[in-house]
Amino acid sequence: MTLDPVIAQILAIGGPDPDYDTLTPEQAREAMNLRVAPLLTAAPPFADVTELSCPGLGGPIALRLLRPDTPGPHPVVLFLHGGGWVVCDLDTHQPLAAALARGSGAAVLMVDYRLAPEHPFPAAIDDCSAALDWLRAEGGAHGLDTSRIVVAGDSAGGNLAAVLARRARDGGDPPLAGQYLIYPVIDLPDPQQYHSYSDNDRYGLSTAAMAWYWSNYAGTAAPGPDAIPMLATDLTGLAPALVQTAQYDVLRDEGEAYAVRLAAAGVPVSVARHPGMIHGFLSLADMVPGAAAALVQGCTWLRTRLA
Repeated sequence: MTLDPVIAQILAIGGPDPDYDTLTPEQAREAMNLRVAPLLTAAPPFADVTELSCPGLGGPIALRLLRPDTPGPHPVVLFLHGGGWVVCDLDTHQPLAAALARGSGAAVLMVDYRLAPEHPFPAAIDDCSAALDWLRAEGGAHGLDTSRIVVAGDSAGGNLAAVLARRARDGGDPPLAGQYLIYPVIDLPDPQQYHSYSDNDRYGLSTAAMAWYWSNYAGTAAPGPDAIPMLATDLTGLAPALVQTAQYDVLRDEGEAYAVRLAAAGVPVSVARHPGMIHGFLSLADMVPGAAAALVQGCTWLRTRLA
């Protein structure tokens, strides 16, 4: 299938990639905020939003709880936003989190984890782990059913969700109901191993961008599975997974390769490559029918896992 025509128009408006050799994190954040501003303006309001916090290694972690308009206690989607671990925040991703809450009937708890390079690896995953611990211990006081939790995230948030699912298994915690990985970052950018990097380098998210994000996030840290999920040697016993990828995304092949590894380890996994789509497409569900279908798929899967 060819590139979705609406998405093609959006890409044309976006213009060329910046010079990543000179781009600062502050410039990247400003550019991202400008890019998502129209989506935030158009997003319908969500009625039940509560600002919370939990303790973390670097200080209090801001949390945002979105509860659907249905009787509780609600199952929970612990949602970890994308943005290459460098950009984006609770505000940029609230429309997507709200759509998941509406469509799944679950509460969505968003985590404002610390961003790189000011707070490089492992700050982000440590904050997400702290948020999951808090949710298990304190969620009941906020009308949440902590026996039914799915970890979810898009892009870099999908990376964090995959790592968190493995950490939860290794920590002996009660089993998660699932892991929802939305065009996740699973491995380092390698065009030789993952042809989607060369095939899709001109569709919004580029190989150069991913290298820049990784350099800011990982810094000089030694490679390991807490940063790079593909390096995990044992995937058995992990929570059931839904992995959604986009046809025209540089991250497509590594996400699908991880789904193959999960299945080989005996993990129940569904994988869906969405035709005509690019990285970040799920946030375009109000404009692009293919994205709307993917959102329905994700919410249906969440309802099943959290039933």
